[in-house]
Amino acid sequence: MYTVIDLLRDQGIEKGIEKGRQEGRQEGLQQGLQQGRQEDIEKLLSKGILSPPEIASVLEVDRAWVEEIARRVAGNK
Repeated sequence: MYTVIDLLRDQGIEKGIEKGRQEGRQEGLQQGLQQGRQEDIEKLLSKGILSPPEIASVLEVDRAWVEEIARRVAGNK
């Protein structure tokens, strides 16, 4: 026999699953944006037109992150 308690439990499970999906989508979006921003930084560094501090300023990202990418790019040359 399916009771009100069973119904509430099932609805709670469904809400939990949907919340998990939404959080997963949001996390994936953030990772994608960060990956795209990293690729932009790498391209700008490879052109040699802007310095890491200038890139950080223009893209409004953390300077230390740009400098870390710059070291990695320089190490691959």
